[in-house]
Amino acid sequence: MANDALNLRLQRFATGLLSWHGALVDWPEGALEGLAVLPGDAASTLGTGEETRVSLQPVPDGVSANLSTDFLERIEPLLAGAASTVAWRMGEAYLKKSDPTETVAKAFDWLNARVRVRSSRACETEYHVWFFRALLASEDRWEDVIQVTLNARSGAEIALPEMAGMGGGEWDRNPQAFHGEATWARASETAWQKARDRAAPFLARMDERLQRDRKRLENYYKALLKEKRRVRAAAPGLEAAREATSRNEERRRAVTLELERKTDELNERYAVAGELSAMGCLRIFLPTLAIDLAVQRKTAVAERTVYWNPALKAMEPLACTRCGSTIFTVAFTDGRVEPTCPSCHAARGGGSGRP
Repeated sequence: MANDALNLRLQRFATGLLSWHGALVDWPEGALEGLAVLPGDAASTLGTGEETRVSLQPVPDGVSANLSTDFLERIEPLLAGAASTVAWRMGEAYLKKSDPTETVAKAFDWLNARVRVRSSRACETEYHVWFFRALLASEDRWEDVIQVTLNARSGAEIALPEMAGMGGGEWDRNPQAFHGEATWARASETAWQKARDRAAPFLARMDERLQRDRKRLENYYKALLKEKRRVRAAAPGLEAAREATSRNEERRRAVTLELERKTDELNERYAVAGELSAMGCLRIFLPTLAIDLAVQRKTAVAERTVYWNPALKAMEPLACTRCGSTIFTVAFTDGRVEPTCPSCHAARGGGSGRP
C-alpha cells in the first residue's frame, strides 16, 4: 500500500513536470508505464529521444520515475528556477451564492469565542504546492518526494486534487511576482514531519539492526571477559594468583575500552543524517469564496477569514498559529484573537472557556 502511494506521487510529479516543459504525456494513472513526446530541449536534458517511455520501473531507454534510479538527478535541471515561474490558473469555478452562515457553522466548532459571518466575496486565492526531496542516510538510505500544499493566505495545509486534470484551467507562464518565503518555512516543517512519518519503518529497521549488532558485540566481549576466571583458577600459589588477578584486571579494562570503541563505531555507522531540499513550487490560482468573520474573545474583537474551496466543494480548515496544524475545532487567544488548536491552547494555560 505504501509503495502504491509513493508510485502514484512519483507518477503525478513526473507527468506534471514533463507537461509543464511542453511534453505530451500518455500515462494512465496507476499504470506502470506510458509514453511521452518531449520537446527537443527537454529530451536533450534527460538524455532520451523525443519519443520516450515513462515508467515506474527502471528502464534503460526512457524516464524512470523510480527512486532507486538517478531519476532525481536527471530531472534536477528541469526544476532550475521553477519555484518562481511554474503556475496554473483556473479561470472559472462554481461558487456558493447562498448565505454561508450555516456552511461555516457545520464546518467549524468555535470553543471559546463568539463568531458571526460578516460578509462573503469571490476572490482569487493562491496555493503553493511545494515539492521536497527527503533523504535519510544511515547504514542504508531512504528517499522520497514530499508534497505539501498550503493556502498562501491562511497558511493552512490543503489536500487539493490534481488541478491540471481539471477542466477550465491552463498553465500560466507569466504569473505575478512570487513571494513564497512564508509558505516555504511552514511547508518545510510539514515536509519534515511527513518524512519522519513515512520513514518510520526505515528508522525502525535501522534501530533493529543497531540493537542486533550491539547484542552481538556485547556477547562477544562478555565471552572474552569470562576467560579471566579460568586463568585465575589455573594459577597455583598466592603470588601467581595475584599476578593472574592483575593481568585479568588489565584484560578487563582493555576489553571494556575495546567494547566502548566498537560500540561508538557502531553508533556512528547507524546514525541517521537527514536532508530536505526544495525541488520546486507549483503555484495554483483558484477562484474561491472568502468568508469574513467577526470574532469576539472576551473584550477583544478581530476579523478572520475562512475559505470555501470549489475544488474541494467544502470549507478549508484554519491553521493553528502555534504549531501550524490544520483545525476545524478552534480556540482563540486572548488579546490578538489568533486561532489555535485545542492542544496548543491548553498548553498555554487555555484561559477560561468564556467567550
